[in-house]
Amino acid sequence: MLMRKPIFWISTCLLFIGGLYYSVKVFPKAFAILNIELKMDRESAFSKAESLSEANNWGPKNYNQAATFYHDSRTQNFVELDAGGSDKVVMLMKDHLYHFYTWKVRHYKELEPNETIISFTPSGEFYGFKEILSENEKGASLSQNDAREIAENFVQMNTSIALSNYKEIEASEEVLPSERIDHTFVYERLDAAIGDGSFRLKIMVSGEKVSEIKHYIKVPETFTRRFEEMRSANNTIASSASMAMFLLYGFGGVIIGLFIMMRKRWVVWKQAMLWGTFVAVFGALGEINFWPLMWMYYPTALSQQSFFIQNIFSLVANTLLMSIIYSLSFMAGETLTRRAFPQQINFWNLWSKGASNSIQVLGRTVGGYFMIGLDLAFVITFYLLTKKLFGWWDPASTLFDPDVIATPFPWISSVSRALGAGFWEECLFRAVPIAGAALIGDRLGRRKQWIIIGFVIQSLIFAAAHANYPSYPAYARLVELIMPSIIFGVLYLQFGLLPAIISHFIYDAVLMSIPIFSSTATGMWFDQLMVFVLCLIPVWIIIIGRIKEKGWVELDNKFYNSSFKPPPLKKTTSRKTSVKIPKYNIQNRNIMIALGALGIVLLFLFKTDKNAPGLELNRNKAIIIAEEYLVKNGIELGDEWNRLVSVSPAAPGKQNRFVWQTAGKEVYNFIMGDYIDTPGFTVRFAKFDGDLNERAEEYSVDLNNRGLPLRINHKIPENQEGLGLSETEAKELALNTILKYYNLTDYTLELISAEPSKRPERTDWEFIFKDIAPNKFYDGDKRIRVLINGDNIKTHEKFIFIPEEWERDERDQRAILDVASNSMSLLLNILVMTAAVLGIIYWTNNKITTMLVLYIFSPLLIIRIVSFINQLPSLIASFSTAQPYNNQLGVLIAGTIVGGLFISMIPSILVASSHFQINEQKKNKEKPGLLEGILIGIGLSGVFAMTNTLQPSLSPEWPNLFNGASSVPFLSILNNLGGFLASAGFTTFIVLFISKKTKSWTVKKGLFSMLFIFFGLIIIGSNDITGIGGWILSGIVVGILFRWIYISTLRYNPEVAIFIISSLTIINLISEITTPSFPGAGLGSSLTIISIIALNYCWVRFSAKI
Repeated sequence: MLMRKPIFWISTCLLFIGGLYYSVKVFPKAFAILNIELKMDRESAFSKAESLSEANNWGPKNYNQAATFYHDSRTQNFVELDAGGSDKVVMLMKDHLYHFYTWKVRHYKELEPNETIISFTPSGEFYGFKEILSENEKGASLSQNDAREIAENFVQMNTSIALSNYKEIEASEEVLPSERIDHTFVYERLDAAIGDGSFRLKIMVSGEKVSEIKHYIKVPETFTRRFEEMRSANNTIASSASMAMFLLYGFGGVIIGLFIMMRKRWVVWKQAMLWGTFVAVFGALGEINFWPLMWMYYPTALSQQSFFIQNIFSLVANTLLMSIIYSLSFMAGETLTRRAFPQQINFWNLWSKGASNSIQVLGRTVGGYFMIGLDLAFVITFYLLTKKLFGWWDPASTLFDPDVIATPFPWISSVSRALGAGFWEECLFRAVPIAGAALIGDRLGRRKQWIIIGFVIQSLIFAAAHANYPSYPAYARLVELIMPSIIFGVLYLQFGLLPAIISHFIYDAVLMSIPIFSSTATGMWFDQLMVFVLCLIPVWIIIIGRIKEKGWVELDNKFYNSSFKPPPLKKTTSRKTSVKIPKYNIQNRNIMIALGALGIVLLFLFKTDKNAPGLELNRNKAIIIAEEYLVKNGIELGDEWNRLVSVSPAAPGKQNRFVWQTAGKEVYNFIMGDYIDTPGFTVRFAKFDGDLNERAEEYSVDLNNRGLPLRINHKIPENQEGLGLSETEAKELALNTILKYYNLTDYTLELISAEPSKRPERTDWEFIFKDIAPNKFYDGDKRIRVLINGDNIKTHEKFIFIPEEWERDERDQRAILDVASNSMSLLLNILVMTAAVLGIIYWTNNKITTMLVLYIFSPLLIIRIVSFINQLPSLIASFSTAQPYNNQLGVLIAGTIVGGLFISMIPSILVASSHFQINEQKKNKEKPGLLEGILIGIGLSGVFAMTNTLQPSLSPEWPNLFNGASSVPFLSILNNLGGFLASAGFTTFIVLFISKKTKSWTVKKGLFSMLFIFFGLIIIGSNDITGIGGWILSGIVVGILFRWIYISTLRYNPEVAIFIISSLTIINLISEITTPSFPGAGLGSSLTIISIIALNYCWVRFSAKI
C-alpha cells in the first residue's frame, strides 16, 4: 500500500511543514489582530485602571474589578466594506486614529449604581472612560457653557486629544430627579475622514464632574441597512442548511437511524454517553473560564449571589442540553459507521490495550495532524485571493474570540471549544450522512452511487450551515468551507472518525488560539505551551501505549468494525406477580362530588378579573381605520406599501408593573388609556421592494383596543434632507404637538431633556417633558416624549417615568424568582423528554404500533401548519425592510417546519405509549371513570385558583392577546389541542410509571409521597413564581392533593388522568367564551372544547375495542 511507503509519509510531512510555514508568514495579512501591539495583559490593565481611578476619584469605593478585551466588529466591518478595506483598518490602528481592539476594565460594587469603565489601547494607553452615577446623586446644575469649559479643560489636561482638530456638533442636557443637570457634548474630527462616516468624540459632564470620554466612528445608516441585507442572505443560506441538517441528520440520521439500529441491537450507548458528557463538561469548564468576564455584564442591582445563581443555572442547563446533543450525535455517528464500514477500526476501541500502539492507529493519528498544514494554507490563500481577484469580503476575525486572552486561563477555552466543534461536527455532519447513505445504498444495491450522494450532501450542508458568519457575497463562506469539508470527508471515508476529528479539532484550535499566540504580554508563554500540550493529547496516548507495550504491532482483527456482533436477544420470562390492593370504594364518588362542588365555590371566590380590556376589532378593521386616519392627516399611501398588523401592547410591561405595585389596582385602572396604553393594534405601512435606503421610510398608526387612533409614527432615512431647527424652534414644535394631541399647555409642563442628533442633511431632536399639572388620583412622575425629524414630528407618547431605585429593586427581586421558575420549567421539560424517550424505547420493542403514532401525529402537524399560516400576517409584521422579504419568510418557514415536527411528535409518542400501557393492564370491573375525572378536574381548577392567591401579585393580569392579529382569529385557539394532548399523555405516563414502581401503591410509599410534593412544586413553579413562600406552600398543597387523587382514583384507572386534564383545559377555555380576548376567541374556544370532547370519545371507543 502507498501509505506504508516512507516516501508517502516524507511527502506528507513536507507538505505539512510547508503549509504551516506559509500560513505563519501570511497570517498577518488576513488577521488584523496580528497587526496590533498587544503589550497589555489582564493584570496590567487592572493595575493601570486602579491608578487612574484613584487619581481621578472615580467611583465606587472598595470596588471589584473585571476586564474584557473588546472588539468593535461593527465599526471594523464598516471600514473594511465601505471605507478603505482591511488595509485601512491596519493603518488606523497603527496611526492611532482609531482602535478596534481595546481593553476595558470595570470598577463596580454590589448593589451600588455607581461604577466606572476604563478603556485602554492594546499597547496600554488610556483611551477613555465612563463613570455611571445614580440619578439620585446630587450635583451641580451648571449652564451649558460652564459644563463645556469643564469638559474641554479635563480633556486638555488628562488626555493627548487635540481638541483643535474637532468641531462641536451636538450639545444636550438632561435634568435628573436629584435636580442635577447632565450635559453631553459630541465633537466631530476635522483632520481625518472615514468614508461616509466620521470620527467622533463624546464628552459627558454630570453635574460639575466629567463622567465620560468616548472615541467612536459614526457608522451611517445606509451601511447598517446594507449590512443587514447582506447578513440576511448569510442567514438564509445557513437556515436552509440547518433545516436540511435537522431533517436529514437529526430526524433522519439520529432519530430514525438510531430507532432502526436499536431494533437491530447495534447501538453501543454507554461510551457515546460518557464521551458526550465529557466533551460537554469540558466545554463547560471553558465557559467557567469566561466567568471573570461575566462580571463586566453584572447588573449591580442584583446581589452577587443572585447573579452567580443565575449563571450557575444557565451553565447547568446548557451543559445538560449539550450532553444530550453530543451523546445522541456520537451514538448515531459511531453506530452507523460501525454498520456501514466494517473495514474501519472500531472507534470506541482505538485507544484500548493492543490498539493504541498499533501501526494503523499511529498512522491515522499522525495523518490527522499532517492535514492541518494544508487546511490552514488553503483558508489563508482563499481569503487573500478572493479578496484580491473578486473583491470578496470574509472577515477572518469571526473565526476566533479575542476576549479569550482576558480570561484567567486562555488555553482552556480555546481547546474546549475546538474539541466540541471537532468531535460533534465530524460525527453529525460527516459520519451520519456518509454512513447513512452507504447503508441506504446497500439496501438498494447502489452503494457507491449513494456514498457519492451522501458525500456531496455533507460537503454542501456543512459549508452552508456555517454561512451565517458575516461574508460577501453570501455564498463566500460556503465556497470557503467546501474544501475543508471534502478533506474531512475523505479522511472519514478512508480512515474513519479518528483522523477526521483530530484534523478538525486542531484546525479549530489553531484559529481559536490566534489571540493567544499574537500576544507578547508577559506570562502568555504558558498559555501557548498549554495549547500545544493539549492539542497533542492523542499523540501522548499513542506514545504511552507504545511505551507500555514496548513496541509497535499490527492491529488485530478484533478491533475492526467487522468483528462486532449484536448481543443476543435476551429472552425474559415475564413473571406476573399478583399485587393485592384494596378494591375501589364506590363511595369515593361522594367525596369526588364534594371536591367538585368545592372547586366550583373556589372558582367563584378566587376568580381573577382581567385588568385590561380585550380587543374589540379584528386586523382588517384596524387596517381600514389606520388608512382613514392617515388620509385625514394628509397622508395617502399606495398599494406598494404593505399593511402589517400586530397586537401592541400585547402584555403588561415595566410601566404597568411599576404603577400596579406602587399605586394599586384602582389607580392603575384610572390611568390606563392615558399614560398607560390599553392593549391595541399597531398598523405598520412598509415597503420591501425598491431602493434599500428609501425603504427605511415607514409609517405606523397605533390604535387602542376599541380602534381609536392614538398617534402616527413616521420614520425616515437618516440621510434624508430636512431642516436644522434650533432648540427654541424645535421646542416650540414639540409643545404645539403636545397641545394638539394631549391638550396640555407649556404652563403645565417642565422640560426634562432636549437632545439633538446631527444627521447628514438635518438635525433631529428628542424632547421629554414632565406633566406637573396636579392630579388627585396619581401623583407620580408623568412624562411626554416628542421625537422630531428635521421639522416633522416622528412620534409622540405619554409614559410613566420609572425611578432607577424601583427598577433596580425589581430586578433584584425577580432574579431568584426567575431562577426558581426556570428551574421548575427545566425539570418539567426533562420529565417530558424522559417520558418521550421511554416511549420511543417501547416503540423500538414493538410495544407501540406505528399507525397509532401516525394517527395522532398527522392531525397535530396539520393543526400546527394551519395555525402557522393563520398567524403568518402577525409574524410578518415584525419583518425588517432592510432584509429581503423572501429571505425572512424562508427562515420563518424553516423554523416552523423543524419545530412543528418536534412539537407534534412528542405528544404523539406520549399518548401512544400511555394507551399501550393502559390496555396492557388487567381490566377491573369496578373502577372510577369519566364522572370522577370531571369532578376531580373541577376541584383542581378551584384549588389552582386558590393557590394563585398565595403568591403576591406583581403584575396586572391581561387577557391572552397574541393571536388577535391572526387572519382568522378563532382558528388560533385550536392550537391548544397540541398542548392538551401533551399534558394528557404526559400525566397519564407519570401515573403509569408510579403504579409500576410502587406496584399500585403497595411499596415505596414514603419515597413517592415526597416525589408527589416535588411534582406539585414543579407544576406550580413552572408558571411565573412571584413569591418563594407562596410557591412552596402552594406546591405542598397541590402535591398532597395529587397523592390523594392517585391513591383514591388513578391507581385503579389511569385513564381518569385524561378526563382530569380534559376538564382542566375546558374550564380554562370557558373563560374565553364568557370574556373573549379578541373577536373570534369565544368561537375558537367552543370549537376546541368540542374537539377535546371528541378526542375523549375516540379514546374511550378505541380502548373498548382492544
